[in-house]
Amino acid sequence: MYKYGYPILVMIISGIIARLLNYFAVDGQIVTIVLACCYFAFGLSLYQRKRSNAWLSKLIVAFLFLFFVLWDCGYIVLPQLKNFFDFVGISGFVVKMFYIYCGYIFFD
Repeated sequence: MYKYGYPILVMIISGIIARLLNYFAVDGQIVTIVLACCYFAFGLSLYQRKRSNAWLSKLIVAFLFLFFVLWDCGYIVLPQLKNFFDFVGISGFVVKMFYIYCGYIFFD
């Protein structure tokens, strides 16, 4: 149950939170931040091996996660990086997948 049930439970709870936020929240940035945390939590729930205590990798993942959340909210604007992301094709969907990946590798 833990291997399959926990990620499904996180998806259901995240879906309910997303529905409630879209219904009640006025500010789009709050919705973006909470949904990014839900994606991160889903990535955490996918990791099933022994959890690592290495603090440096967790710090790097946390900074990357925070950078992309601030990028998604529009607080960080770097024109060269934006041009590179547009050229490579990194957009909203890929950033959301990156949130899940950050959650997955957080304990690696």
